[in-house]
Amino acid sequence: MPAFGRAAPLAAVLLSVFVALPPGEARAAPPHMVAVADIGFTDSSGEPQDQRAAHEARRLALTEAVRADIGSAGTLQSLDLPCEGACRLDAEGVEALRRRAGQAGAGFLLVGSVHKMSTLVLSLRVAVLDAATGKLVFERLLSFRGDNDAGWRHAGDYVAREVTSQLPGR
Repeated sequence: MPAFGRAAPLAAVLLSVFVALPPGEARAAPPHMVAVADIGFTDSSGEPQDQRAAHEARRLALTEAVRADIGSAGTLQSLDLPCEGACRLDAEGVEALRRRAGQAGAGFLLVGSVHKMSTLVLSLRVAVLDAATGKLVFERLLSFRGDNDAGWRHAGDYVAREVTSQLPGR
């Protein structure tokens, strides 16, 4: 049998493997993992009405939405990093979260907290750290209006867009 005749079956097998895979599938890198800690909340508005239950529900919904939106981008993978209630965001608390994120295989850690200043104005501060070194990758402070589901969701959408556009793997 000529050399070309023996190579033809091998070439057909290799060709069928490459045709069966979508373009880039064989070289696709795994998504980068971002550990998203439970988002915190503080209220210095001084409003007389007890809104703790509504704020807790919004805090949990915001945390879950950010996690889901980061994970749905396709280039990043979100990892839940829950705490008992909101995570401690002092130096010791963030260091513990960073270690947990690294042990879980995450390359990055996202921490954040909402602060209600008045009936209409809130702020959301988020930071993303390198889980291995603790180095600040980026930080955002945004103000948003509306202590309601739509206002909180809009802020969460912005955070997820920023994370997916700023981190490697996008």
